[in-house]
Amino acid sequence: MVMIGNDADWPDWQDEKSYRHTRHLTQRGWGWEFLRRNPAFQRDLRHALEHAEFAERRFDIEVVRSSLDLTRWGLLFCKLVEA
Repeated sequence: MVMIGNDADWPDWQDEKSYRHTRHLTQRGWGWEFLRRNPAFQRDLRHALEHAEFAERRFDIEVVRSSLDLTRWGLLFCKLVEA
């Protein structure tokens, strides 16, 4: 599933099968499900990605430099999936 995108990227809320993964979500998982659908968060994240500098990659860690702060959303880091 794409985190940033248009409505066509989201699962069909009327299809129960689309949300089977939610049966075992932790509180943190539920928090992410709500946060990633928040239009203000999507806007801030999109803006942060536009201004991010992907400095280096070592092993499985990618260093991202950005002057924009997403900690107001409670984020320290996250793996971003883009279309």
